Parts: sequence; structure tokens; C-alpha cells
Amino acid sequence: MGKVLTLPERQDAQGGWHQVLREVCYGCGCRYLSAEDDHDLVWEPGREVQSSCMDELCECHTAPVIGERRD
Repeated sequence: MGKVLTLPERQDAQGGWHQVLREVCYGCGCRYLSAEDDHDLVWEPGREVQSSCMDELCECHTAPVIGERRD
């Protein structure tokens, strides 16, 4: 029997819970989370700037989307 992968969970803006995956922002290289069941549903880093960040003025920092779909 195979191992069961348990992913971390985050709550979206409507109160629903989703398992999340780590993704990399194409704009700056920072990591953000996306829902495993809906990749358009994201939790961006906001003020959390990682050491590998290439653009602190990237939209994921200046106007982060938290538990909603990026337009």
C-alpha cells in the first residue's frame, strides 16, 4: 500500500478549506501557495520577501491576493 500525501491546508476568502501546493512567482521568484484543486486560487506572500526575491515591487508583494483568484 502506498503512502498517503498530506498537504497543508489554507482557508479561502469564502471560508472553504483547500489543500495547497507551493508555487514560484514568475515576476520575482518568491514562493506562494495555490489550491491543489483550483490553481487559480492563490495565497501570495505580501510583505514576506524571500532572500532570492528579484523584484520587491512585484504585484505579489504590493497587491497580494490572499485566498482568492488572481484576475
